[in-house]
Amino acid sequence: MSAYGNKLDPYRSLRKPLGAKGIRTSYVVTNNPSTVDQNQLLLVRFPNLGVDDVVVPGTARIAFTIALNGGSGTADANRTIVNNLGRAIVKKISIKMEGNEVFCLDDADRYLCFKDLWMSAKERKNANYQGIQSTNTAAIRVGAGNAVAATQPDASIAAAYGPRFFIPLDFELLTDHMPFYQTGLNDRLSFELTFNDYSQVIVSANSAASYTISNIALEFDVVTSRELASRIRHQYSDKLAILYNRVLRHRKIVLNKSDTTWNINLNTPAKSLKGVLLLFEDPAAGAMGPAYGRNSEYFYNPLITKVQVTVEGVPNQLYAQGLLPYQHWDEVTKGWFRESFRDADLATNDQTTYFQNQYGLWLDFRTTDDQTLHGSGRRIENASEGITLQLDKTAQTAGTLNCYIYLLMDAQLNIGNGQFISAIY
Repeated sequence: MSAYGNKLDPYRSLRKPLGAKGIRTSYVVTNNPSTVDQNQLLLVRFPNLGVDDVVVPGTARIAFTIALNGGSGTADANRTIVNNLGRAIVKKISIKMEGNEVFCLDDADRYLCFKDLWMSAKERKNANYQGIQSTNTAAIRVGAGNAVAATQPDASIAAAYGPRFFIPLDFELLTDHMPFYQTGLNDRLSFELTFNDYSQVIVSANSAASYTISNIALEFDVVTSRELASRIRHQYSDKLAILYNRVLRHRKIVLNKSDTTWNINLNTPAKSLKGVLLLFEDPAAGAMGPAYGRNSEYFYNPLITKVQVTVEGVPNQLYAQGLLPYQHWDEVTKGWFRESFRDADLATNDQTTYFQNQYGLWLDFRTTDDQTLHGSGRRIENASEGITLQLDKTAQTAGTLNCYIYLLMDAQLNIGNGQFISAIY
């Protein structure tokens, strides 16, 4: 039988007939409360909509307006904000269904800022609303005194969005699966967000600089379709499994840069451990020096020369001769390059930037790095032995480093009869 290729296929069609008709509406629902301060918890609950209304995947977010105060004494008129404000402003995320916790992440800002460094260049270029932007665009939007207001395209972006930004709600139930249908659930989906310290959000020479958050609203798109809502309602009333990633900040430890060996123990059991991520932060290296605050997208490279992994008492796991520096890039791309552009020149991150100032040590525990597979992670049963990491490194000038350790696990949210049954990980 002859083969015609993609373009000459006699059955080729780029369209599907009988497209469903529905009414699309964008909603902005003011939250109560609509203001929040540093270290305060914000509760956001999804409202019941019409019986035929479903939320379009990937459209849910929490929008807010930010205003900066230059601080007491000699106020800093040039104070501004860190990059990727939508991630950096939240330090803890908890997701619940009627009080049952299905996801909880401490130090969420570090993890999610690192994750967003692996977005495609096009995605980052068009993420101004989230707060990924040029330094001058940020300065114009928050009214910094040294902003160059006439510069294009910064001025156009600032005119469109002003000081309004959003926090992505990219939990898999709202992004990767069918349209979300709160009306079909007996249990309410809610997000609890703890807002970050002023010093973790504001870049300023004045340590007393602060922010005010107001006009908080839940934004999402809805499609009204009786047939579509009925199909989803039927799945909710039966048994439904939502597959997602559980990200656990195992702990934060303080290390010394002058050490030549670090030993780290991880004692969390997991049915399917996808991998371990270590992020390093130099407290003395801020956005423009220690007095000005942090750089939300800078991650320190401690010059690790060898990684040896012991799993449940068995040495030489993952890397029989140990993970060496020239293998770090290949390893991190397994976990952070998305399948859609892994082999293309589309990702923002590159080797030079990664090793210089966007470094993260990734240890992949999956059978294969296929991003579409769920459940291929390593089973860790013996929590008393767990995982031991020995990191050999080059000695550097003495100084402290913060090390954030994250465990990524395959997880499953089980829904039945329109309500939460269990979360398995």
